[in-house]
Amino acid sequence: MSALTAILIGLVLCLAGSLSVRLAVLAAGFGVAWTLATALDADTGTALLIGLGGAVLAFMLTLLAARFLFFVGGLCVGAVIGAKLFVLVQGGGADLLLLLIVVPAVALAGGLLARRFEHPFLRWGTAVGGAALVLSGIGHLWADVAGDLWRPQSTAGVALALVLWAVLSVVGWVVQRRGVPGRRKSPAGP
Repeated sequence: MSALTAILIGLVLCLAGSLSVRLAVLAAGFGVAWTLATALDADTGTALLIGLGGAVLAFMLTLLAARFLFFVGGLCVGAVIGAKLFVLVQGGGADLLLLLIVVPAVALAGGLLARRFEHPFLRWGTAVGGAALVLSGIGHLWADVAGDLWRPQSTAGVALALVLWAVLSVVGWVVQRRGVPGRRKSPAGP
């Protein structure tokens, strides 16, 4: 159930994340919290609760920092991307120091890029973050067949996960770009 929820939320983030910054923040907040909870071996119910808590926390941050909404949105999306990078490079062991450096660094980069480039970055960022969440959910749900999409065990598995991540990210960006041609929204979105 937890992995299926992550796949569905990842698809929303990947294919429609730029339609609403609030939607992107909720989905990304869930995504980063769920990814890190499962990476640290939380059970299904706990991972879902942590994911929901991450969504609420991310949304509350946007309410408190409405002026910096794009930054906070980029920060959340960047955290999802950073969490996936952490899972890909950790090599099977939960290295806390790597977690504490990679996720915040990518999150901050995402926030700064979103603040600077706004909607164009939001399309790319939500596509990449959503694709990471979809692939993680698929790898977690069908670990026997697609486990390398969640926790690759070899260099070839990492390469496969990165290629699929790139392809799904481009597909998500294309879908979002075609869905909102030339459309400008307020930072808060619908």
